[in-house]
Amino acid sequence: MDTSSIKGQFTRFIKETMGSEKPRLNGWYCGITNNENRRKAEHNYAKGKIKHWKCINASTLKKASEVEAYFSIKGTSNLPSPNGANKSSKWVYIFKMPNNKKMGLGGPLTGSSFYNYVFGE
Repeated sequence: MDTSSIKGQFTRFIKETMGSEKPRLNGWYCGITNNENRRKAEHNYAKGKIKHWKCINASTLKKASEVEAYFSIKGTSNLPSPNGANKSSKWVYIFKMPNNKKMGLGGPLTGSSFYNYVFGE
C-alpha cells in the first residue's frame, strides 16, 4: 500500500471521528509497530482505554516511518522518528488519546452532575 493512501485513510478516520473537516491533531498519537494488538494493549495500559484506533499494514518500515513522521509534523503527540522500531515494524497506527483529566466540578460537567453537586443528590 502506498503512503498517500494510508495518510488519506487516517485523515478521513480522524475527520469522521472528530466530526470536523479541520480537526486539530494535538490529541492524537501516530506510531509504528510489528505487533498491532500488543501495541494497542500497551497504549491502553499507559494512557487509558482507547476508543478510536486505526492500524494499517504499510508493508515496509520505511513506509510506516514516513506516515508516522507526516502526522508528527501535522501535530500528533509522537516523535517523528521510529524510536523502538525494528525492520519487522510494518504496521502504522493512529489513535485519539483518552482524556483522563477531570473537568468542571470533579468531572465532565453535565446538567445532572451540576444539580447533584449543588443539591447533594
